[in-house]
Amino acid sequence: MKVLFVCTGNTCRSPMAEGIFRDKVLQDGLEGKIFSQSAGLSAVDKMPAAENAILTCREIGIDISGHTARRIAPEDTEAWDLYFPMSKTHAYILEQAGVAHTKIYIPKYIDDPYGQGLEVYRKCREKLEIELRLFYNNVVKRLITFEA
Repeated sequence: MKVLFVCTGNTCRSPMAEGIFRDKVLQDGLEGKIFSQSAGLSAVDKMPAAENAILTCREIGIDISGHTARRIAPEDTEAWDLYFPMSKTHAYILEQAGVAHTKIYIPKYIDDPYGQGLEVYRKCREKLEIELRLFYNNVVKRLITFEA
């Protein structure tokens, strides 16, 4: 199973989501069954993750310091099994680009912390942890069990 996390610039929310999600997959011993990445709809390729995103993930033992941003590519619209956008707007853009709506999981809106202080990034991380737990338990694990 392949999961793509999508936000705007791929320097804050989606790399944090990818790191948190990968940690959960690793903890559950499913790294060979679930692959994930992140991308941005307006990303500047090779930009590093935001320093506060790196710091807030490091606080929970997750290292995203090696992340570099990438812009979503046309081939991404069919390459992934599931898409996790950070907003309904991101989901709409994905659908307009050709992603089947059945492949898009829309969490509760996750505020963009870009340019904000560490506390705003912590709140974003906490919201991501909640939404990713729901996504993982209610969608991903069920699909993995169904595939087995």
